[in-house]
Amino acid sequence: MGKIAVLFVILAVLLSGCSSHRFVPIGMASSAISAKPENCGAKILLHAPSGVEYEEIGICYGQTPGGGMISDKTPEAIIELQKCACVHGGDAILLGGTGDAGVMPAFGGYSQQVAKAQGVVIVFK
Repeated sequence: MGKIAVLFVILAVLLSGCSSHRFVPIGMASSAISAKPENCGAKILLHAPSGVEYEEIGICYGQTPGGGMISDKTPEAIIELQKCACVHGGDAILLGGTGDAGVMPAFGGYSQQVAKAQGVVIVFK
């Protein structure tokens, strides 16, 4: 029973570290902005906000292992974008796109291996 528990812990650690995000700063503005907690709740926007002043501080790329043909993991990739925006001081992500990378198995269908998303990090003034 002890060996099974150890294997379960190792598997949980390996799976929890698979999602990731990357930030690419734009200009000098991002260096002066304070980080926020990872769960700050950065908004996901499909269009640039109108009537509100904002500044673009960087681009975030998020990815997470895909769910195969049964489930789409794109929402988890978008959550990675939110985390990325927060830790770099952003208030919102202007969603730039989502996608996946995978293989076409011999038995047909599409197997999603990695769900990806990207967006521009903005700060409201």
